[in-house]
Amino acid sequence: MSVAVQAPAIAFDTVRAAPRPGWFELARPDLAHWNDLLLRTNASLHQYPYWNEPLRRLHFKPRYLVWGTPDRPRAYVCILTLGFRGARIGLVFRGPTNLQSEEELPAESLRELVCWARQVGYIFIRFTHSDGGLLRQVAALGIARDFDAFPYYLDFSTTSPDFVVEQKASDGEMLADFDHEARRKIRRGLEMGYEFRSSDTPEALADMWPLYQECARRKGFRMERPFSVYMELVRQARPHNCARVYSAHLNGKPVGTTLVFRDHQTALCLLAAFDPAPGQCSAASLLHWWSMRDMHRLGARCYNMGPGPGSLARFKEQFSPQHLAYPGPVTVVLRDRLFGLWCNAVLPVAKLSRPTLRAVSGHLYR
Repeated sequence: MSVAVQAPAIAFDTVRAAPRPGWFELARPDLAHWNDLLLRTNASLHQYPYWNEPLRRLHFKPRYLVWGTPDRPRAYVCILTLGFRGARIGLVFRGPTNLQSEEELPAESLRELVCWARQVGYIFIRFTHSDGGLLRQVAALGIARDFDAFPYYLDFSTTSPDFVVEQKASDGEMLADFDHEARRKIRRGLEMGYEFRSSDTPEALADMWPLYQECARRKGFRMERPFSVYMELVRQARPHNCARVYSAHLNGKPVGTTLVFRDHQTALCLLAAFDPAPGQCSAASLLHWWSMRDMHRLGARCYNMGPGPGSLARFKEQFSPQHLAYPGPVTVVLRDRLFGLWCNAVLPVAKLSRPTLRAVSGHLYR
């Protein structure tokens, strides 16, 4: 006799493969969160959304990408973009950034970034970075050239290193490292009774702007950005406690000002201006001293005074800074034919017309 026996049902657990890491673009509503997230990494402020969003006023379009998965981001990059689909130019300043550690970026992330850029129509992407090792990683992709294909907009001086002061825990330790002349001027400034003010508002920058303009006129240089961009930069950085407008006043009159921004570990003095009147020389040393120590209280371990061309070098040397020189840019070529057209036809004309364009843009975007 045969007996029919029903086989018990076997429950198979569905095993889902872990999502494969890849590059995905951030939406604009997410950018404020990423400003805060990057403050917990070693990313340069040149990669922060607050730093790049104001550049939309100069017709750049920042694109923010993350490599990994939404629940485990592992790398990040901001690409400043010019052009249109099929003919785009990308600029990456001090990126990409490894979000997980200080180790090298996974090679696959760089290869996939290049694939993504080619698919969306970039002609080339120019990379700059303070870390020569990362630029060597980029160059190892095999399609990179030690050539600056967009020499009109850089994040460092080509004529001088940056002067970077390493912060110490105590004021005494800091002052002990300074040159005697810097200590004398700081002491003299304290005796003169300068009033130190600090603000994080665009209005404070507007109040100090005539001092910046007068300093630029007197020394014969131009601002790298229009006033409106600096104002928007302060506005974007303010919610994240990353901007300060410092000023020194004597008898109620402003005699010096610095505009300083920060990332996780470095404060950058983007602008500085001082009254040249006799007896005010100590204001410059004292205000930089105040600025760097206040930024230290906010967490900045280094104070970047910027480049020191000409006589500025002598002044900045008083603070015993380290000299930070940057490797040359690396350009990743993605579309050979259009890149050749850019180098042979567009670039020479753009170089010749640059002074005129800068003068026109200075009037249009004040």
